[in-house]
Amino acid sequence: MIATSAREEILGDIRRALETEVTSAPSPAETVAAQRRQLDQSVFAIKKDCEQRRDDLIKQFATELLAVGGRFYAAPTGEAAFQYVEQLASDRRAKTIIGWDTQLIDGIDLTERLGATGISFLTERTDREFMRTAVEADIGVSAIDYALAETGTLVLVARKGQARSVSLLPPIHIAVMKPEQVIPGLCELFPLLRGETEAGGRVLTSAITFITGPSRTADIELTLVVGVHGPQQLHVVLLEN
Repeated sequence: MIATSAREEILGDIRRALETEVTSAPSPAETVAAQRRQLDQSVFAIKKDCEQRRDDLIKQFATELLAVGGRFYAAPTGEAAFQYVEQLASDRRAKTIIGWDTQLIDGIDLTERLGATGISFLTERTDREFMRTAVEADIGVSAIDYALAETGTLVLVARKGQARSVSLLPPIHIAVMKPEQVIPGLCELFPLLRGETEAGGRVLTSAITFITGPSRTADIELTLVVGVHGPQQLHVVLLEN
């Protein structure tokens, strides 16, 4: 009797422990919600930190960009940004410029103003033969998603109206960005990208382009050649207002 009673007591302890474990384990929905809250908190902390260090991050980004052969221009107004693009087009004797369909680019009004000077500004929306045009274009003008201060790197996510060919095919790439798009580095980038995509009910795309300076290629003797497989010049225009 004593042995049977002990056995039942042990089994009872195991049964209660299992029941407790089952009832205390979070459901899949609760796990997803907890992960979402954690991501939101991380994104909030990153944005707050970037806001507090914005001027320093921009200076660091500009320094690193120049170190890898890029060029940096802080445009106080949209008019100044347009004049910068127009001067580059004039120096290049450009006939065709391709670009992204974004609010930031539209704000510079490149289509109308470049058109008045005899230069075509074309996007995927306005040119049915966009890919063919991109191969022959003199300059590509894009916006960006983020700029990484630690390495002077631009991050561009391909979407409809934001073709990768704009930053890859023309010999000159002009990237227009806003101050709040400068972040420290990769550790901050991926939580921000995840936060944006999950908030929109989307999946993070694999079509992400990282650009650190003009295109560079080295042969077996480590002789460096610029602009063989991409733009020879990279210009970053910071639109301050």
